[in-house]
Amino acid sequence: MKKVIVITGASSGIGRATARMMADKGNTVYDLSRSDKPQEGVLHIGCDVTDRTAIDAAIKQIADKEGRIDVLVLCAGMGVAGSIEFTKEEEMQRQFDVNVYGPIRVVQAALPLMRTQQMGDGERGRIVFVSSMAAVFSIPFQAMYSATKSALNSFAFALKNELKAYKITVSSVLPGNVNTGFGAARRTDLAGSDVYPNMQAAIEQMEQEENNGMTSETVAKKVVKACTKRNPSLFYTSDLLSDLECLGNRLLPTWLANKVVGMMYKC
Repeated sequence: MKKVIVITGASSGIGRATARMMADKGNTVYDLSRSDKPQEGVLHIGCDVTDRTAIDAAIKQIADKEGRIDVLVLCAGMGVAGSIEFTKEEEMQRQFDVNVYGPIRVVQAALPLMRTQQMGDGERGRIVFVSSMAAVFSIPFQAMYSATKSALNSFAFALKNELKAYKITVSSVLPGNVNTGFGAARRTDLAGSDVYPNMQAAIEQMEQEENNGMTSETVAKKVVKACTKRNPSLFYTSDLLSDLECLGNRLLPTWLANKVVGMMYKC
């Protein structure tokens, strides 16, 4: 059955690949993002997830035209890298505003419609967050980003139970290293390099892993799975390495897991 799919941040990276795959399945796909980068079969609505007025207007436009939102994918995000001590207040706020409060705003705007709509398979809709493996193992000198993704997973965990009675499923996809334009857009501040001489090496290691990472399409396949699979899981990883990392997080003592991450990033 043709569905109405709304994806934030679908102008690039994982969001764009997800939009392409969902459109190829014959769905009506909306891209809510600041940049209008046309893609066949995808309808763009200008929207900044930090602007509640713009979000409300975008959701209303879709509701008026389609009458429903079957799947909501929260993919818009950004990254900040640098030491915790020297990260500027405005950068901290921007990181949380986009990655945490942004998805929450969109969910709040969409839920009044999604709670009351009916779908042929008995569901009322699906909500899928795009998180990160950085939520499982926080990365040194990318603590703000890691914290936002941890918050997103916690939010999804609670939301799943809140919406159970309304038959709205909730999932979160945790990709590992992905080679997209995300890294190039990351806001990196090396202030305090004299205090933290290993900071630049840690950030360079992170960037190298991203450059050698999987494609957006690989992750998008997992997002599509969360959007379409019957009885979807709460959490999805994107590859075998991420599966092993999640297993390690459950089995290793915290001190050892922290030590391993520190060694990986030259701390």
